Parts: sequence; C-alpha cells; structure tokens
Amino acid sequence: MTHTRGVPALIATLVLALTVAACGSDSGSNSSNASGGSTSAGGGAGVAKAAAQLKQYQATPTQITIKGELKGAPPAGKTLVMLGTNDPNNQKLQKSLKNLAAMAKWSYAVVSYDPANPATFNAAIDTAITKKANYVAEAGIPLTPAMIKKVQDAGAKWVLTSVHPAEVTPGGPIIVDANAYANDALMGKVLADFFVSDSKGKGNVIIEHVPAYPILGGFTDGFQAEVKALCPGCQVKIQNITIPDLTAGKVPSVMVSALRSNPNADYVAFDVGPFANGIDAALASAGLSNKVKVIGQAADEAGIAALKSGKQLAWTGFDPVYSTYVMMDAMFRDSLGMPIDQEASGLQTTQILTKDDVSNITGNWGEPTDALAQFKKLWGMS
Repeated sequence: MTHTRGVPALIATLVLALTVAACGSDSGSNSSNASGGSTSAGGGAGVAKAAAQLKQYQATPTQITIKGELKGAPPAGKTLVMLGTNDPNNQKLQKSLKNLAAMAKWSYAVVSYDPANPATFNAAIDTAITKKANYVAEAGIPLTPAMIKKVQDAGAKWVLTSVHPAEVTPGGPIIVDANAYANDALMGKVLADFFVSDSKGKGNVIIEHVPAYPILGGFTDGFQAEVKALCPGCQVKIQNITIPDLTAGKVPSVMVSALRSNPNADYVAFDVGPFANGIDAALASAGLSNKVKVIGQAADEAGIAALKSGKQLAWTGFDPVYSTYVMMDAMFRDSLGMPIDQEASGLQTTQILTKDDVSNITGNWGEPTDALAQFKKLWGMS
C-alpha cells in the first residue's frame, strides 16, 4: 500500500535529519507525548476489545500473503544490485537476495553505504548503475525524486522494502515496497492491543523511535492510534533516537534516562528488534528490571532469547527474509509483464510472541516455516 501524503516535506525532513546526524548533532532525546483520549471504548470495554482482537494474532501463520502463479519462467540473465548497510536485518536481506538471484540465474552484487552519511547513499546509487543493474534493491531510506529518476534513466527499476514514503504505480520506476508502512502500522496495532490488555487499561509506556527511518512511523502511529481508541487510562511517550546514537550503541542509556525522567512508566517498547540490544543489562544496572516490562515490534534472535529467559515480555513476530521473497516475486512478475498485488506485497505475516510461544523457536521467528517453498511453487521452481 502506498502512502504519499506530504512526500516533499517528509523527504526534506529526512534529508535534514540525516545531514544533522552526520555532523554529530545532539542525542535527539526530545520526545512527544501521546496519551489515550477516547472514551468510546475505554475502561473495561477497551481492555476486552483489545484482548479479543489479539486472539487472531496468537496463532502461528501458515499461509504466505502472495497468491497467483507466474505465467511462465522468469527470464535468466538479469542483474540485481542491493544497496546494503551493516544493520543486522539488512545483512539478512543481502544474503537472502543473493541466494534467490542465484536460483533465478541472475547476477547479484551489494554496494554498501553509511545511513548516517547521505553522500555515501548517492555514491552507492551511482555504483549500482555502473554495474548495469536491471533492479536496484533498497531497505529503509526514502528516495528523493532525483534518486528515483537517476535509476529510471539508466533503464533500471527500484525494488524496495521498509521504505516510506514510496509511490508505487503500475509501470513506474518503483515496482514494489515490501513490508510497507501499513505492515508496521499493523504490528503497532497488535502490540498496542497486547499492551492495553496486559496492563488492564493502566499502562504507561515509553517507545524508542528512530525518526530518520520514516517507515517506523507506521509502528508508532498504529500503536498510538489503537491506545487512544481503547485506553484513556494509558500513557504513551515517544523517545526519539538519532542515527549517531543508534550506531554508537547509546539506545539503552537514552531509554534508561527517559525512564528515570518518567518514573511512572512501567513498559518500554522498541520499534525494531536490534534496537533493543543491551536494554536488559541497562535496566538491571539501573535497578529497573522488576519494574519495567520490555515489549516491541519485529523480534530478532536476541529478542526471542530474552522472551525464553523471561527478561522481556512480548514482541511481534517478524522475518526480514520474508520481504526478500516478496521482492523477488515482484521482480519476476515485472520481468514477465505481470501485475503486482501491492496491498498483499506490502504486508507480512506476524504473531504476538510471549514466553509461551517461543520454546520451539531456534534463532529468529520465521512463519510460515515453509514460506520459501510456497513462493517457489508460485514461481514454478518447487
């Protein structure tokens, strides 16, 4: 699903944020408040509704989001270039796309850039073009009109995941945005239902948020909207984190400082799994382990382990590799002149995970476990 309202302003804001971050700005600890205000489903009714809505996300997903077989074999010999970073999830995308490209007999390359330095992102795009890419893959950073046009003029197309805003149109230069804003908004809603239900309508949460990745605004928007609708007695505070603080590993200390400034907070939430790295130790050092519950969107391996040990309470399930299947599916359909279901491509499977749900999970959550096999059947490669 595409979300293009306010595109120029959002892009300008992102560019400014990244430029300031690259120059070593302050900690970005300014935050905004968002508390429940609606009484239409407040109190016990809101808690009951949250619990009821949560039930559909307690079951393990068994079906992929994409339907419809390819009309033929995808043409061999295409070139895919991934613009990559050192982020753990991004590394998983790179590895998976490499394997998928090899399966399709396509050439594949990675061009690295530093998300805190816009100049390196532009340089990576130029390098991808020199490699005669048919498709350029990117995760996380929004594209300016000039970036989009540069790749289009070179005869290539953009394949995105976790990018917002992104205007995807039939025959346009961007063919798909897997794991779109709508998916983050859905996971925000699901986690908010858990928060409202678990706190019995009285929770107080501080959410870590990295505004330099606008896609993550889907999570905070979805979370806040659901809490406002169901829980007038709940409190939500957003704690912004800059890219320099993120890459320097300062997220735990920033979040502990925010918790100390808000002593009534009894939950801390994260908008993506790896950003919670180190929070358990930081809470223990601050004497907050028994007071503050850790929840979040898109659990990684460390989050799954923390659920197993009981150090963290709940996460939404997320498999970054799933989006590479969606991206490859879109490239195959584009190469065959087939339509792409953007709504289905923008969403991924998810599940609310607690200690009771992860005992049999080794490493990262990934459901359906046979997702690749289901995609390969659509592709005629099973």
